[in-house]
Amino acid sequence: MKMRVDVFVVGEDEGYVVAPADSWLPLDEMKALGALRFGWTIDTSMAMPKLDWHTIAKDIDARGYSIVASHDVGGLLAIPQQNLRAIYPEHHPPFAA
Repeated sequence: MKMRVDVFVVGEDEGYVVAPADSWLPLDEMKALGALRFGWTIDTSMAMPKLDWHTIAKDIDARGYSIVASHDVGGLLAIPQQNLRAIYPEHHPPFAA
């Protein structure tokens, strides 16, 4: 299943609303959730394999959006595409002046 979705943050990271990218959310239902702000857009094929995207897709088909619990946010993030080299200060002595 491949889909581009927008992720909205509910309140102070209390949860997340996932909807197809650039779609309209039902205003009455979103008001019931409280404060809602845009977070990011992600292609589901690039997401970390931590969520059941088939269930999320079924929710989206049924009502136009899905709600994801705050502790599942890792599944809404992309898989790193490359390793970045880190420089650790403890492995590099300071330069003498």
